[in-house]
Amino acid sequence: MARAKSSSSCSGRGGASLALRIATVALSVVSAVMTATAAAQPATGGGAAPTSGGVSYSDYSSLRYSLAATAICAALQAAAVWLEASGRAGEAKAAASLAELVDTAAQVLLYSSAALSFAVDDFGTCGRRVAGVCAAAGEFCLRVRASGAASLSAGVALSASLYLKDVPVSGERKPEPRCGHGCHCHH
Repeated sequence: MARAKSSSSCSGRGGASLALRIATVALSVVSAVMTATAAAQPATGGGAAPTSGGVSYSDYSSLRYSLAATAICAALQAAAVWLEASGRAGEAKAAASLAELVDTAAQVLLYSSAALSFAVDDFGTCGRRVAGVCAAAGEFCLRVRASGAASLSAGVALSASLYLKDVPVSGERKPEPRCGHGCHCHH
C-alpha cells in the first residue's frame, strides 16, 4: 500500500492520523519507562524470584526485548511523525517506502512487546516450568502488565492512524483517469 501524496494531511483525517501517530510515540515511551522502572521490586514470597532481593525486568530476556522494542518503536515513530508533518512522506517514492517500512516495523515491535509483557505470569527460570514470577513479586507483574497495555494501546493507535490515512471517506471520489484527448478516450 504505497501512500499517495494527498490533501488529507490538511484535513481532519490527516490531523487525527498525525495525533494518533504522536500518541503512538508517547505510549511507546510510557511502556518503555514502565518496563525499565519495574526493577528491584521486593519479592513477597517463594516462587521463581531470580534474586533473593527482588526481581527486575533485566532478569528476563523477554522483558529486555520488550524494553528495547518499545524504545526503538518510539524513535521510529518520532521519525515517521517528522516525515508526515513535514510532508516528506508523500514527496518521493523512497520516502513513502521508508515511511511504510517504519510503520510495519513499529507494529511488529509493539505487538510482540505487548504479548511478552502479558505473558509475565508464565516466566520461569532456566527453561523449567515453575511458578511464575508473579507468585513472588505481584507489584512487578502489575507494572509489567501495565507496560504491555501501553504497548498494545500504542499498536492500536498506530493501526488507527494508518487506517485513517489510507482508507478513503465514503464521500470522497477518486478522480477519473484522463488520457488528455477530450472526454472520450478510445484509441
